[in-house]
Amino acid sequence: MNSKVDLHMHTVVSDGTDTIPELLKKIQTLGITTFAVTDHDAIDGALEMERIVPAEIKFIKGVELSCKTDVAKCHILGYNYDPNHAAFRKFVEEANDVRMNKTERRWKYLTEELGFAFSEEEKAELFKKKSPGKPAFADLIQKHLPPVQPPIDIYKTYLKSLPGGRVDAIGAIKAIKAAGGVAVWAHPFGGVREKRLTQEQFREQLELLRNAGIDGLECYYSEYTMEEVEALCRAACEKGLRISGGSDYHGTGKPHLHLGMLNKEDTIIREEQLTVLDMWR
Repeated sequence: MNSKVDLHMHTVVSDGTDTIPELLKKIQTLGITTFAVTDHDAIDGALEMERIVPAEIKFIKGVELSCKTDVAKCHILGYNYDPNHAAFRKFVEEANDVRMNKTERRWKYLTEELGFAFSEEEKAELFKKKSPGKPAFADLIQKHLPPVQPPIDIYKTYLKSLPGGRVDAIGAIKAIKAAGGVAVWAHPFGGVREKRLTQEQFREQLELLRNAGIDGLECYYSEYTMEEVEALCRAACEKGLRISGGSDYHGTGKPHLHLGMLNKEDTIIREEQLTVLDMWR
C-alpha cells in the first residue's frame, strides 16, 4: 500500500543507494504522481531529476539541511527554491562543507582510533559522493567485519555521533525563504535512529522555528504512528503551519522505509492532506 505523494527521499548524491534514473523508474512503477528529492546538504540530485522527470509527474526540487538550534539538532527541508539564488546557493555549499569536514573526521576516527584498514579505492569511492552519510560508512564497515552471531548493530557500535557537522537552523530557514522556497521541519519528533525529543523540547523547538519563519511540519512520516501523525497535525494547525509528509526513503541503506510510506501503518495519504502543496499550486 503506497501513497501517491512523497516529499522526502534520498539518492546516491547523499546517503541513498538509488541513482537518479533508478529512483525515477521506481517512482513511475509505483504510480507516485507528486514527489521531491531531498538529498542531505546538496541540490545536485534534485537538479538532475528536474531535467529528466516527465511532464505528467509533479516534481518539486528539495533539499534537507542538517541543522541545530539552542534547543536540539533538527533537519530543515527546503522546497521549490530558486537554485540560482546566490545566498541560498552559498548556504547549501557551506552546509556541504560542514558535512564533508565531518566525513573526514569520521574516516579518521574509524581508521586511526578503531583500526579499520580501508583501501585507497574504498576511500576514493566514498569521497566521490557529493554528500555522504552514515549509511555509506555502514556499508563499508560491513565489508570488513567477520560474520558474527547475533549480528552487530553497526550504527551503535561504530558510528557514534560526532560534534559539529550542522549549520544554524534559523540561517537555513532564511536562506530557503530568500530563494522563494518553502521551509519545513523534517520529522519533528525525531528521525530514523535519532533520539526522540521530549514534549518540552518539541514545544520549545517548534516555537523557535516558527518565530524564525518555518512554513510547515513534516507531520506524515514513515516512522510515526497515526497517533503521532495526528498530534503533529494538531500542532501545525494550532500554529498556522502547513502539513507535509514523506517516507525518508534511502534505498537499501534503510530498507524498511518504502517510497510512498507516510506513516508506520502505511495508511494511504492523499495529496490534499498535505497542505504544503497548496503553496505552489
